[in-house]
Amino acid sequence: MKIIVPFLLLFLFVQPLQSQDLSKHHWENRLILLLTEDLEDENFTSQLKELENGVKGLEERKVIVYRVFEHKMKLGLAKDSDWTAATNLYKKFDTNGSPFEIYLIGLDGKIKMQDTSCVSMDKIFNLIDSMPMRKN
Repeated sequence: MKIIVPFLLLFLFVQPLQSQDLSKHHWENRLILLLTEDLEDENFTSQLKELENGVKGLEERKVIVYRVFEHKMKLGLAKDSDWTAATNLYKKFDTNGSPFEIYLIGLDGKIKMQDTSCVSMDKIFNLIDSMPMRKN
């Protein structure tokens, strides 16, 4: 019994570490989540290029990008960044089974936009700029 308890405690504490908690960004940053079933998906790769072209505008609007693939994710747009474990993030947001989804999450933590195709930077920036927190 003495051996089982430490293993059980270790399992209980390690499991939450594998999921990504987005609440740490609440009232600090807006988020863009890019979910894909295939890293070569045309919508996913087009959206990455679109975001890379608008990186200065994203920074100005306090937007952080998460690339989410199955049970892992990358933070930001850097090509050389490593994948980290994110066991629940994909499941939580992949609600319609589409091969690609983009989400814009506001400072309040609520979903402001969801789409299954590449979204232009103009559309993203116009949406963010129309938000009351941004206007202030």
